[in-house]
Amino acid sequence: MKQASIRLVYHILMAAIISLVFFFAIYIIKRYDVQLIKNLIIFALFVGALFYIKYTGSIRSVCHFLVTVTWLNNNVNIYLFEDFNFIVALLTVADILFAFHTLGSRAGLIYSLLHFLPILAYFMIRHAGIHLNPGPPQQLAYTESIITLFLMFFIIIYLIYHYHQAYELARRAILQNVEDLEKAREIAHAMNRLKANFLSNMSHEIRTPVNGILGLSQVIALESKEEDTRKYVEMQQQSGRRLLDTMTSLLELSRLEAEQEEPGRRAVAINPLVEQCLADVEGRVREKRLDITFRPCPNRPEGLSDEHMLRQVIAHVVGNAVKFTDRGSILVETRLAEADPGMIMIRITDTGIGIGPEFMARMYSPFEQESTGRSRSHEGTGLGLALAKKYIQSLKGEIRAQSEKGKGSVFTILLPAYIPTA
Repeated sequence: MKQASIRLVYHILMAAIISLVFFFAIYIIKRYDVQLIKNLIIFALFVGALFYIKYTGSIRSVCHFLVTVTWLNNNVNIYLFEDFNFIVALLTVADILFAFHTLGSRAGLIYSLLHFLPILAYFMIRHAGIHLNPGPPQQLAYTESIITLFLMFFIIIYLIYHYHQAYELARRAILQNVEDLEKAREIAHAMNRLKANFLSNMSHEIRTPVNGILGLSQVIALESKEEDTRKYVEMQQQSGRRLLDTMTSLLELSRLEAEQEEPGRRAVAINPLVEQCLADVEGRVREKRLDITFRPCPNRPEGLSDEHMLRQVIAHVVGNAVKFTDRGSILVETRLAEADPGMIMIRITDTGIGIGPEFMARMYSPFEQESTGRSRSHEGTGLGLALAKKYIQSLKGEIRAQSEKGKGSVFTILLPAYIPTA
C-alpha cells in the first residue's frame, strides 16, 4: 500500500512537471506573464518534491505540499484571473480524492472544507456583483485545458483503480479468513467429538471396575462384624463414589462442549424435583448437622425445561451449598420471579464460607477453585458450577450469585415458566 502510494505521488509529479513545460510555451505565446511566473514557481517546487521523495522515501509531507499548492493554484485562478470552469472543478475533486487516499480521512475532510469555502465565497461575491480583477479574465488556453483534463482524469482513474484493487484484496483476505475459520471450527468440533468419545470410553472402562469394587465393599460391610473393617470399607466407598462423581462430571462437560443440539424442553414440576435433589444430600446434611429448609412455591409452578439438565443444575448448586457450609443452615425456595415476568426462581441461601470478590468473575470456569494446591480446604474438581452454568444456558435460563466472604452465598436459578397453550 505504501509503495503504491509512493508510485502514485511520483507519477503525478512527473506528469505535472511535463505538463508545466508545455504550459510555459503557451503562456509565453499568450503573454500571460503572471501565469508564467506562477508556473515557474510551481515547477521549481515540484522538482524539489521529486528529489525529496527520491532521497527520503517519505511522501506525507510531499502530499500535504501538493494538496496545498493545488489549493493555492485554484484560488489564484479563481480570484486573480476569475477563471472558474470545469477544469478547476475537476482539479478540486481530484485534489480531495488525493488527500483522502494519501493522508487519511481526517486530513481529507479538512482539505475538503478548505477547497469548498473559497469556491462558495467566490460565487457569493460574484452574485453580489463584485469583480476582484478589473481586467479581462485570463482563461486557460485550449491546449492547456486538454492537458489538464487528461492529467485530472489520469489521477482520478488511478485513484479509483487503486481503491478497487485494495477492495478486491480485502475481500479475498476476508473470504480466506472466513474459510480458515470454518476449517478451524470443523477441526475444533472434531476434536471435541474425539474428546467426548475418548472420555466416554474411558468412563466406561473406569466405571465398570469401580462399581465392582463398590459392590464388593458393600458385601464386606454387610458380612463383617469388625468395626475397623467396616470403617475401612466406608472410606473405600467414599473414595469410589468420589471417583465416579468425577468421571460423571468430566463426561458431562465434554458432552456439553461437543453437542450443539438444543435440549428437548417440556413441562417439569419444580417443587417435586427440588425435593428429590434435597433427598439426595440428606445423608451429608445429617453428617454435618446442618439445618436445611425447603419453602416450596404454593402455586406449584412448572418450568419449560429438560428434567435431567435442571436436576443437574439444582444438584450442583445445592451440593456446593452443603459442601461449603460447615455450620448453620441452608434455605431453598421456589417462587415466581416478580422482577422477571415469565420466569421461575429457585433460590439457595447458605451460611457457608462465602466467595471472595476476586473469584466471583471466574467461578463458572471449568476446574476453577478458590483454594488450590495444598491450601485446599474442600475437595472437588471445580466442575460443578461450570456444568450448572452450561446447563442453565442451554435451557434459556440464568444463574446469579451473591456472596460475602465468611458470611455465606445466595445462588438464584431462573428458568422459563411453562405456559400451557389453549
